[in-house]
Amino acid sequence: DINLAFSGSSNSESRIITNRNIIQRAKKVMPYLLYDEEPYLVVTDEGNLMWVLDAYTTSNSYPYSQSTTIEIDGQKSKINYIRNSVKVIIDAFNGDLSFYITDRNDPIAMSYAKVYPTLFKEKEETIPEDIQKHIVYPEFLYNIQSEMLSRYHNVQPEVLYRNDDIWSIAKSKVNTNTRNKMSAYYTMVKDENENKVGLIIPYTPLNRQNIVSYLVGTYNGENKLVLYKFSSGSNVLGPIQLDTQIEQDETISKELNDLKDTGTRLTRNMIVVPIENTLLYVETVYQEFLNEVEDESQIPVLKKIIVASGNKVAIGNNLNEALDNLLSQYAVKIEVEDEETEEGLIEAIIRANNNLQESSSNQNWEMIGRDLQRLQELIQKLETLKQEELEQENME
Repeated sequence: DINLAFSGSSNSESRIITNRNIIQRAKKVMPYLLYDEEPYLVVTDEGNLMWVLDAYTTSNSYPYSQSTTIEIDGQKSKINYIRNSVKVIIDAFNGDLSFYITDRNDPIAMSYAKVYPTLFKEKEETIPEDIQKHIVYPEFLYNIQSEMLSRYHNVQPEVLYRNDDIWSIAKSKVNTNTRNKMSAYYTMVKDENENKVGLIIPYTPLNRQNIVSYLVGTYNGENKLVLYKFSSGSNVLGPIQLDTQIEQDETISKELNDLKDTGTRLTRNMIVVPIENTLLYVETVYQEFLNEVEDESQIPVLKKIIVASGNKVAIGNNLNEALDNLLSQYAVKIEVEDEETEEGLIEAIIRANNNLQESSSNQNWEMIGRDLQRLQELIQKLETLKQEELEQENME
């Protein structure tokens, strides 16, 4: 560029950075590590901008280890060993890279350190504190671990080989007809009486809806993973169960139905936040206009927030209003139904039938349709349960 040649700002100290993409830059320096696709920017105490890039050592040859498939740069590969042993700190101004080994128990990382003795920082030289306090648990690694723990949380041989205790990542309602697995999300959690940014995902038993545990990933000088389990026999409300309660309540369902204008779509997203010894459910409701000209009206707009805790649920126009309503007389009581046992299903069918009779007497046709659908679902569940019990008896 001729402007560069005649620029008065260039001198003998000027440098041109040819590899400006920070992931590609790290790969040029050290191509044998697997790099996270989601680096994040932090600000030092001096106001400098620094990128944090998580790097992983992997293998598909670790003995006696369960394999899984990962995807990086659009390429799928099978691994059975992964550790987040290296963090790369990149100066956003001049592109300087610093490779820190954060897990010195990883034999692969330590082998690389011996092969390239000048690349990695010495053990005594740790990540600066003003950068380290912003580091969070890597979501890429967390997603792999959370999937594995759905089966391997209980490794007693008699349980593991008979598949007696398998979990599923909890599902939540996205829109009217779609239920998806919840994605891991960052939120504030308490770690050793200190507030930290942590990753969370809740679990339910396989083919059931109640929450039995949740997994928390935090970083405090090293990655820390903690699995919190509820006591056996507890019936903690799951996201799908909460959505069912919301749809059955006339007050809340009416507010949501008022948003369903022609040419719009409602999108919902729920997170579960642990607070002390309880769970706070927060569900955002966005309205999006469809089939419109490309303009700002197509951007999803936050319309409502639903919150629940304990046996109460409330709705508001924003989080503060929803929380205020949850602590007031506007809160709706939740009746947690046990849909996993024959006795619980019979009680739920009786309640659903009473709701149908009430909506029929009020000639509320919309609620009649919902109550009728709910009644049919419960009857179908009871038939399935009876069939499973019969098959189990025949096997025995």
